[in-house]
Amino acid sequence: MAGTTYYVSATGSDRNNGLNENSAFLNLGRAVYEMKAGDTLYVMNGNYQMKGVTLFNLNGSPDKWTTIKAYPGATPTITTTGSGINILSSSYVRIEGLDIKGNRENITLEYALQEKDNLNNPLTNSNGIAVAAWENAEGVGGTNPHHIVITGNKIRNFPGGGIAFSNSDYITVEKNIVSGNAWYSPYGNQGITSLRGFNFDNNTTDYRMIFRDNIVYDNQSLVPWKGGGTDQITEGHGIMLDTTNIGKDNVDYTGKSLITNNTTYNNGGAGINVFKAANVDVINNTAYKNGRVITDAGEIGVTYSENVRVYNNILYASDNQNANRIRYATNVTFDHNLVYNSNLFQASDDLNATGLQNLLGQDPLFVDADKRNFALKPESVAIDGGSNAFNNITNKTPYDGDGNGSTVIDIGAYEAPRSSSKTPEIEVLNGTVNIIDGNTAIDFGETLVGEALTKTFTIKNTGIAVLNLSNLKLPDGFSLVGTLPTSVAVNASTNIVVALNPTTPGIYSGSLSFNNNDINESTFDFAISGTVSTPEIQVLNGTVDITDGNTTAINFGETTVGDTLTKTFTIKNTGTGPLKLSSLKLPDGFSLVGTLPTSVAVNASITISVALNPTTSGSYGGSFSLNNNDIDESPFNFAISGTVRPAPVPQIQVLNGTNSNDTFLIRRGDGNYSITDFGGVGTSSNPSAAVVAKIDTLQFIGTELTARNLQLTQNGSNLEVTFGNVANTKVTLQNFKLENLDNLAASTTRPAIGNIIFDGETSVTKSFDVINASSTATYISTANTVTFLNDLNNNISGFYSSNDVINGQGGNDTIDGSGGDDLLRGGTGNDLLIGGQGNDTLVGGAGADSFLYDTNSIFNSAVVGIDTIADFNRSQGDKIVLDKTTFTAITSVVGTGFSKASDFQITSLGALSNAVIVYDQMTGQLFYNQNGSAAGFGTGGQFAQLAGAPYVTASEFIIQA
Repeated sequence: MAGTTYYVSATGSDRNNGLNENSAFLNLGRAVYEMKAGDTLYVMNGNYQMKGVTLFNLNGSPDKWTTIKAYPGATPTITTTGSGINILSSSYVRIEGLDIKGNRENITLEYALQEKDNLNNPLTNSNGIAVAAWENAEGVGGTNPHHIVITGNKIRNFPGGGIAFSNSDYITVEKNIVSGNAWYSPYGNQGITSLRGFNFDNNTTDYRMIFRDNIVYDNQSLVPWKGGGTDQITEGHGIMLDTTNIGKDNVDYTGKSLITNNTTYNNGGAGINVFKAANVDVINNTAYKNGRVITDAGEIGVTYSENVRVYNNILYASDNQNANRIRYATNVTFDHNLVYNSNLFQASDDLNATGLQNLLGQDPLFVDADKRNFALKPESVAIDGGSNAFNNITNKTPYDGDGNGSTVIDIGAYEAPRSSSKTPEIEVLNGTVNIIDGNTAIDFGETLVGEALTKTFTIKNTGIAVLNLSNLKLPDGFSLVGTLPTSVAVNASTNIVVALNPTTPGIYSGSLSFNNNDINESTFDFAISGTVSTPEIQVLNGTVDITDGNTTAINFGETTVGDTLTKTFTIKNTGTGPLKLSSLKLPDGFSLVGTLPTSVAVNASITISVALNPTTSGSYGGSFSLNNNDIDESPFNFAISGTVRPAPVPQIQVLNGTNSNDTFLIRRGDGNYSITDFGGVGTSSNPSAAVVAKIDTLQFIGTELTARNLQLTQNGSNLEVTFGNVANTKVTLQNFKLENLDNLAASTTRPAIGNIIFDGETSVTKSFDVINASSTATYISTANTVTFLNDLNNNISGFYSSNDVINGQGGNDTIDGSGGDDLLRGGTGNDLLIGGQGNDTLVGGAGADSFLYDTNSIFNSAVVGIDTIADFNRSQGDKIVLDKTTFTAITSVVGTGFSKASDFQITSLGALSNAVIVYDQMTGQLFYNQNGSAAGFGTGGQFAQLAGAPYVTASEFIIQA
């Protein structure tokens, strides 16, 4: 199942849910707090102030990366007085595109030296990005990090390290700019470093530590390392492998390491330092005037290490310093490097080594080193001066930079363009739109798992020489359909087809790149992205989540032949793609009420009712089995059961009580009873002793004989007591008024007294309340209870945070549920029902009823909820009233219907519709599509479910201001 995508914005709020751009969190810490392994956090534009965030014990998998990255097109800045991002005992983590700035500029060297023995001062030892193993006091964590990618970030001005790893494996640090770090920490930090390794596996073929395409400068250590035992400065290197030949348990590290295409300058120690490491390749880097503090560090140092190859690098030494350093190392080779501004250079640990082709004492001729432009001038000896032995490792394409007809890799991090006048010119198009190299983003769109999306790209050669193509790379989730052509002739073109077709849902993105021989645009690369969604089914019995495959039967209860027991199940789609429902199988004796909807939109729900209604008595049970397109829960099945008793002989039983407290026991399906002398509680909240002595009680036993289901109907001088959806169970209280029936809570002088004990109860509880016949109350008196109104035209509200049941009678009532998941019944009359906040059930009853949606603020799905309108009937004049304060995207004028046709559509397209109000005739779902034709519902969503999916037209809506 795909991870969750969160958003954080400088204009967001930590009270939001963070699940889209319009409900983004405000603070990074709040967003990271919600993250689990495999989640993605997009950081939108803004300057975020924080004290650091920590990803702890988030261990993903190759197809489940935990990602914090800049929102597409955004350039967020993070400023912190402490650490930047800590990644502790986690794996498969990616940090991308962030500008993280520390507090080093607000600290003085004098203060840092005063604090050199304080190892717990965040002002002096905070790091930009730190990756380590850590175990908390409860024993959680402690695992070694692995598969960590730090890419495209700016990490600057931290008193501690810029990017620091320890006890890690499979790490990639690429395309970062790391500057001004490590000055004041007593821990001896570097710009970029990996301290010790650990063996995630025994792969000795591939590189497991990669430092590539980074720019690292102005990092230095000015405070002695606490563990060094000396006041001398020994740290502050640009890039360093530090004791990576062993792990924390002194186990030899078996992985290979690659340091390539990095530019390092003005660092305090070496530009690149390989210390106590093995099996390392240092290829095509440019190191310029490092060693500002440690004057014998060299531009590239290799000490206490073995099996190290240093090829194709420019070592431009600081004045009067050595160019490199080899000490206590074996099998070390410096070859095809350019060394300048120093005659102190050693090519190998073997002083008798021969055949090494380093260029010594020749100026590399940078374009403008003072302005940090380390590209090569056309006359540079570094052009075509390297060894092609590592081209397949660095993925650099050599050009004929000196025009001699041969293509040899240059020395250093920058490859000079081809000098020949006959050159190809690449042009890549998405359809007819030109793609700019390195500066275009292509969105493939959205699809479901198992349904591939493809795009065709055209590669043109508008130059005057053959265009050669090679080494196409695609991000995870994308693949090439067919093969990459090897060449494109002059004035010709070719097509490549790329497919988005992963097996797991998520947002997939990265760079499409391929090598070519255009001197200005190789490697040609551009960003591609796409979303792969999948539905996620959730089925509820009321508010209780049902587990797929549950064998403990959901009991419908007991009924009689001829009576029907029903249960309503809610089917939610909590996934990221449409949930398709194909077939429902039920055991004998059970049937579906109505039809099965064909689909459920994202973040929406529908309800289905299942009835137990066989024609013969007995025990019934079996599996509820629902086929759908959830990849791991189809069919969704669980056990259901119920019992059916033989039907009783129809009759009306007349009961006569005594002149004291009588209890009449009524079971479900017992038939019709008529009681001649029933003693009621009366209208007083404190009835007299004489009244109490004559209070009679109805005790109901049987499924659904509950207060919530209770129906009270005044029929002339008699009161009829029934229960919704329960047949053959009725009590008539002769010569009895509704207002005299009640249950009263216990007081300090007496226990609870009342007229009804419901199923499952052993004594009277304050479970319902009857308003007196003359009452004009505007609020119900008791929260979370069942209230019966009188026959007046009531205007009454429930409690804001309770689940109320309010039953109208004969008047034209206005009933407002306020907050909570309420059940509102209008009764007879022309009633106005307002569910308010929460997921409410609205039953209009007889008459022309209206259902109002008005929150006095802009639509918020958490506030509006999803109301179920149980009996919408256009033939009776029922209406749905929408307030433009809440539904701000409606442009129709106030009145009946929609004056603008584009505001309303009956369709199953859901969020794909261009209309503002969308009704799905197949499912009965009613949506607010706030953003019209854009993807998704914007800030809208489903707000109503019309039971039975009745026919509805625009005329059934009223727009109000």
